[in-house]
Amino acid sequence: MTSPRAVSTITVLILISCLSGVVLANDAGSGGDAGGTTSTAVWLPANSSTYYGNLSASNDTDDYYAVNMTNNTGIAVGLTSPSGADFDLWLYSSSGSSIDSSFSTSSYDSVSSNGTSVGGSTVYIRVDQWTGSGQYTLQVWIFSTSSSGGGGGSSQNDANTGGDASDVQSAPTSLNAMNATYYGYADNSADEYDWYGITMPMFHSINASLSWNTSSVDLDLHLFDENGSYIDYSYYDNPENVTSGNSAIGGTNVTLLVRAWSGGDNYTLTLTFDNISSSPVYNQNDAGTGDDASNDYNNPTNIATYIGQNDFSGWASSSADVVDEYSTAIPVDHGIAVSVSFDTSDVNFDIAMADMQINIIDSSSSFFTSPETITTNGSGYYVGGDSVIIEIYAASGEGDYNMTIWIFTLDADGDGFYDEDEVACGSDPDDASSVPQDTDADGICDVLDDDDDDDGYDDANDSFPLDSTEWEDTDSDGVGDNSDEDDDNDGWTDSDEYQCGTDPLDYNSQPIDTDSDGTCDVVDTDDDDDGYPDASDAFPLDDQEWLDTDGDGIGDNADLDDDGDGFTDSTEATCGSDPLDSSSIPPDTDQDGSCNAVDGDDDNDGFADINDAFPLDANEWVDTDGDGFGNNQDQDDDGDFVIDTSDAFPLDPNEWDDNDGDGVGDNGDLDDDNDGWSDTDEADCQTDPFSSFSVPDDFDSDHICDRVDPDDDGDGVDDTLDMFQFDATEWEDLDLDGIGDNADPDDDGDSWMDLEEPNCGSDPRDANSIPDDWDGDRICDPLDPDDDNDMTPDIDDDFPFDSSETIDTDGDGIGDNTDPDDDGDNWPDAVETICQTMPLSASSVPLDTDGDGSCDVVDADDDNDGVSDIADVFPLDVTEWEDRNGDGLGDNANPLTIVDHMKLNPLLTALAVLVILGAIGASVAFTIGRKKGLTEETWKDDEYSRYSEPMSVESEVTAPPEPPEMPPQPPETPPTPPEKPPMPPEMLPESKQNSDSAPPPPPEMSPPPPPGFEDLASDLAAEPDKVDSWYDLPDGGDYTQSEPMRYEGEECGTWIRQEDDSWIREQ
Repeated sequence: MTSPRAVSTITVLILISCLSGVVLANDAGSGGDAGGTTSTAVWLPANSSTYYGNLSASNDTDDYYAVNMTNNTGIAVGLTSPSGADFDLWLYSSSGSSIDSSFSTSSYDSVSSNGTSVGGSTVYIRVDQWTGSGQYTLQVWIFSTSSSGGGGGSSQNDANTGGDASDVQSAPTSLNAMNATYYGYADNSADEYDWYGITMPMFHSINASLSWNTSSVDLDLHLFDENGSYIDYSYYDNPENVTSGNSAIGGTNVTLLVRAWSGGDNYTLTLTFDNISSSPVYNQNDAGTGDDASNDYNNPTNIATYIGQNDFSGWASSSADVVDEYSTAIPVDHGIAVSVSFDTSDVNFDIAMADMQINIIDSSSSFFTSPETITTNGSGYYVGGDSVIIEIYAASGEGDYNMTIWIFTLDADGDGFYDEDEVACGSDPDDASSVPQDTDADGICDVLDDDDDDDGYDDANDSFPLDSTEWEDTDSDGVGDNSDEDDDNDGWTDSDEYQCGTDPLDYNSQPIDTDSDGTCDVVDTDDDDDGYPDASDAFPLDDQEWLDTDGDGIGDNADLDDDGDGFTDSTEATCGSDPLDSSSIPPDTDQDGSCNAVDGDDDNDGFADINDAFPLDANEWVDTDGDGFGNNQDQDDDGDFVIDTSDAFPLDPNEWDDNDGDGVGDNGDLDDDNDGWSDTDEADCQTDPFSSFSVPDDFDSDHICDRVDPDDDGDGVDDTLDMFQFDATEWEDLDLDGIGDNADPDDDGDSWMDLEEPNCGSDPRDANSIPDDWDGDRICDPLDPDDDNDMTPDIDDDFPFDSSETIDTDGDGIGDNTDPDDDGDNWPDAVETICQTMPLSASSVPLDTDGDGSCDVVDADDDNDGVSDIADVFPLDVTEWEDRNGDGLGDNANPLTIVDHMKLNPLLTALAVLVILGAIGASVAFTIGRKKGLTEETWKDDEYSRYSEPMSVESEVTAPPEPPEMPPQPPETPPTPPEKPPMPPEMLPESKQNSDSAPPPPPEMSPPPPPGFEDLASDLAAEPDKVDSWYDLPDGGDYTQSEPMRYEGEECGTWIRQEDDSWIREQ
């Protein structure tokens, strides 16, 4: 019997549960809680939208949604979990099989129908609570697909645009300047760039954060200003974060780039905008101007300064306000010094000074050193009466600066010399009586003056730097050239040298004085002093000559032929003619200028008389054939009976023809036609030895004609074995395809390239030897990183030649896709999934308290004591199942007392008490009445015989009734409950895959059955031919995935699943 307290408690719990559902649930705007099964799912329209829902920690752990997909569409779903919670996301087909799932440990999960055809069907979205509770955001995108059915198309809906974001910076996808979170997808191989553009509000900054789920993927985030220049970027983090900081980008257009550096994944892009109107960049008062100083050195901000110290302040930033440019005027005879101080923990400033023509005067760029100081002092620049530009550059960070400008006089003692010059000149800049030496009084002291005497010659080049009348001493004799009569000290006065035409400043340039009489030839009347005046001296500069009889330019004293008649004076003396009379000449037959007495060739025919066959005949000198006729008149000089005009060799009696004109007669010439082939070779090759146009064929140019050449193309292969007789690059064609093996990329014609086959272990010259290529992708297995083309590299593939398998977790030789027990812990994967342990970890096995092969998660009687866990107060203790008195001790080992029974049955106890009290009252009344009757009768008849067997009223009233019979005690070992049939092979939630934490302990109650069966799992009374749930099916059967699903076995028969999830035995 159920106690009133228990009834009250259960009632309260039911009311609380119902009320909590009413208060919390308005899932997807449905006005209630989304169902926990496919049959109770909330229906959503087939369009893109955002929804909100709620999961609690106890009574609402799953929400199901259903979408009727239109044709040629696909679906993508994004889930954002509440803070501190971890919800998971599933996408199921209409048959309940998993399309995609996400178990991210971050706050965002996403799934997609990509690769699965869902158009025209129903899909189910499941939001599952893993940890925590609260409101979640569910974003649904419906997109078009390229083929009917809705699968395999692009699932992109970047930033809710319905497609892919722009791939170019010049036309970015526009986003609103408001705090928002967007979702998108990027892939290094197919969609590397997603460009977004934002028009910034005035006085605002932007912050962007990019995150994604897959650890092997690397996405980058970049922020650019309106000119395309970098503002910020982030490369190596997840999330990637960029910000414009205090950059003055308000009112401009900025661009954001999401770049897939490697791999591809869905991403989350969060934008926030801050009002920075109160930041320093928008509230500057540089140097008291009420605004930011100019950043253009061609148009600097002018500030007024005065002689002495001038103090200013300002602000600059390496990101928002890099440069402040100032200008200020400098009085005449004054200089300037500038000092800038700042907080080095915030910022580092560099400073520089330039004249108005942007010539740098001084600069300071110490690393994080304050103050930085610059000055015109010692710079060599005079800026008095002009203006200078002062630049303050924010090299790093941002912050305030203090700028002090000193305008100082350049001549403290007023002596006309600048202090800087006095220091350099060695005088006292503070003593007006101490002035530098200034020889030429030009205002520049001699120490600094390049021309001390101001004679126009630099001191470095002035031999007399302090004498303005002298500057050069050509001959270094200590007398300046202006005073020296012989400047070059060559012994000739300057005036003589000018008269004689030589250089008075060049020692090496001296007048010519042939006779060395001290008078240069230019003015001397007898230059050679031979006694013949120059006017009548044929050789005025040669004191050895003065006459030239024949005017041949050679004086008679030296001339061998004074009269120039062609005969030397000595010859004429020998031949008897006058050597000084050109008309008196010796006899000379050939008129060659050599008299016959001494002439060796009298007829001057070029042949000495002793060798001249005709010494007195200038027309003849040779008689080759000795016939008495000189060759010049003889028509057959060599006597070979071939006239000279027809004789190619008129002086060679052995030759007369030269067919090729090579100068070698045909009789002695081995190649008469000079075609490079000998006459004997041409005879062998059957060509004409006398015709240069008739030459033998010689393909390989080895000078062996093809007619007799055994290897016509010279490739080293005999023509009888050469398949390409006239191709030196080819000689063999293994596959007879007409392409020689040297040029043929596939010699054996087996469609595998010769370069591939050696690396693949096959013979490139054997058509029967081809590389192994298991997956037929034209990459041989030795080189193919993925032999079975299952997208898993062989190095990571336990079954490199089985495209249906990649992993063998337990190493039993059966791939996980086929292996019913992946981790080899003797618990089937489907059972482990249901039992909430990890099917890929042998150390993770289901808890089975009673060892009956059914894990506690699904076992209705964990301790197998015959009492359902729901009704068993001690579900893990086979000897106990009841504690009716609530003392924490099992009633079997600690039986109830009478008091316990009375407490447990107050109405019955009260009734018993009333009955007993009534009995006692009746007994007392009966006894009193009896005594009264007996007394009366005694007095009437005085008989005492009826009292022979008196009754004890007291004992009758006070004796307790017999105790009720004790209820039968349970047997020591409860009977084993009948085994439950296995669950249908529906897709159930898998354990967390990407979580670093261990899976949670099994819940106290049994887990729900597969999706779609949750509210059908209660025990129902079995009927002979029909059961209401899979849970009531008899043992001994196996499920068959069909429409409808079947459960079959020899002993149990065949059962068919109905639309209401009941099962009917097939007759």
